[in-house]
Amino acid sequence: MAHHLSRRCAPHGRLDARGSAIVELALALPMFMVLVFGVVDLGHAINTRLILTNVCREGGSIGCRQEPLSATLPDMMASSAQPLALNGPDGRIIVTRIGAGTSAQSPAPRISAQYQRGGLAVTGSATPSATRLGLTPALYQRLVFDSQQNIADLTGVTVVEVWFKYRPITPLSRFLPALLTPDDGGLIMHSRSVF
Repeated sequence: MAHHLSRRCAPHGRLDARGSAIVELALALPMFMVLVFGVVDLGHAINTRLILTNVCREGGSIGCRQEPLSATLPDMMASSAQPLALNGPDGRIIVTRIGAGTSAQSPAPRISAQYQRGGLAVTGSATPSATRLGLTPALYQRLVFDSQQNIADLTGVTVVEVWFKYRPITPLSRFLPALLTPDDGGLIMHSRSVF
């Protein structure tokens, strides 16, 4: 008789197990999707950051060897940043050449050329109104004309700054907007190099 009762309960027990598995899946699936979306967006953000850093360094390296600084350098940098549209509304490139002081009458460094591309509303650090033209105190001092040597330590430097408004590619930002998109629908990434 006991054997006969266990057969009757078995199908009912399998239904309970299937039902609880469906409930567990329903509870775990949203957390799993958040995890997957988070990994995808994090990977995309890291890739975007690496592209910005590489473009900025290469632009600085090329710019410091150009005499005079070419107005086409920001365009070359933007084309090498694909798939990021640095010339578009979500990107910005600013290339600045700062020349050394030339005489005892004009000992201070000055901005000799500056070229910009892209529509993102940001301001570069190398501006005439910035303290020490946006350079560190030690670097600025090496550009100041030295009357004892009758020349500055450096003839000039090239400052390259690149910005891009990163936008997540998964729908995760709709659920956690303040965390993933604090800057009006995107996260502004920035890279700067001085050569």
